[in-house]
Amino acid sequence: MASFVVAPDVRYFICLANSYKRGGRCIAGVEIDSDNNIIYNRDGNPKWIRPIADTQYGEIPNDDADCIKLFSHVCLLNVEENPLDVHRENVLYDSMELLSSAFSLDTKFLNKLVDKTHKSIFGNHGKAVSVDFASNLDYSLMFINTQNARTYIDESRERAKNRICFTYNGAEYDFPITDPKFLDKFRRNPELFDVIPNVYLTLSLGLEYEGWYHKLVAGVIIPDDSLQFNSIEGVSYMEQQRALHTKAYARWTPEEDERLTSLFKKKSIQELTHIFGRNEGGILARINKLGLDNDTSAPHEQSKWFDEYESELVRLLDQRDEIDEQISQLRQIILEQMEKYGEEIVNSRSFSISYVPAKTVMQFDSRSFRAENEDLYSSYCSPKQREASIIVKRKRTD
Repeated sequence: MASFVVAPDVRYFICLANSYKRGGRCIAGVEIDSDNNIIYNRDGNPKWIRPIADTQYGEIPNDDADCIKLFSHVCLLNVEENPLDVHRENVLYDSMELLSSAFSLDTKFLNKLVDKTHKSIFGNHGKAVSVDFASNLDYSLMFINTQNARTYIDESRERAKNRICFTYNGAEYDFPITDPKFLDKFRRNPELFDVIPNVYLTLSLGLEYEGWYHKLVAGVIIPDDSLQFNSIEGVSYMEQQRALHTKAYARWTPEEDERLTSLFKKKSIQELTHIFGRNEGGILARINKLGLDNDTSAPHEQSKWFDEYESELVRLLDQRDEIDEQISQLRQIILEQMEKYGEEIVNSRSFSISYVPAKTVMQFDSRSFRAENEDLYSSYCSPKQREASIIVKRKRTD
């Protein structure tokens, strides 16, 4: 009987994401055929592929990923489908090759790759999706186009995060950036990316963490024909902006921040551009960085989902308060009765109650001790990882 050699399963794709992942990199892209034609799903969106390695988290080693850039033409050999939970696009492979051909980053071609059907980012307007919610999704990668995206450094946490906020189908989003090439450019010249007039973003759901998949920006692609980084008749976009606004892309000083804070609600954006000598994008980006647009007097737009739970939470807390008060009264009556009859212990089918007479006790005041003995306090304390939680504080109206 003649033997047949089965050719290895070969897959080609255009790299649209080469981002950080635990211990390595995450690479993903839109699949193409051997003639470089984009392969589409039935819904009209390009078909995604995410190669993973046989490692702890599927991460691709940094040494293998460094040669792969955004819009590289990549070939995978001996591919095996390996969907995992919401990451349906995962495939295992034996080897990855970088091909010599490349693709243009102009807007005409990029627009062929954008998502055409999903009206929100992975099904909601939040920063993550729950495991239960994700079980109904059949995708974990998206490619979108947006205008006037704003980048900033979130310094409100122990480790600063580089983030980007943007609008998609009328909704505001704010995600961390994990694209190493873009982050390198951003760190060297953050003012240049305060506002990006036209940008394409590769969006991904990260690894599951404590029951949630967080949304990430795994690729930031600025088209080659973007005015922001190209010149018109030899004059760069930055030079054009500086001709119109004398301090465009200059670093903000503490004095300017203080003045912007005082004028924010008194002047229009157009008036602020003249006062500070900066373009509208620069003003909006600084307002966002300083947190001036966070109106704490009204619920945030993305918090409307809480409306359906609020009345039920109020009802239960009211019920609990009433029950707690009744229990407190009953405990006082039982205490008085035990004192009246000289009972030190009451045993029943449901309870064992012990009488504790009044006495003076010494209570450790950790705050005072820490303030007066900081070195000693620190030497006996060690970091402790706490699970995620929420704090519910009742606003009293009486």
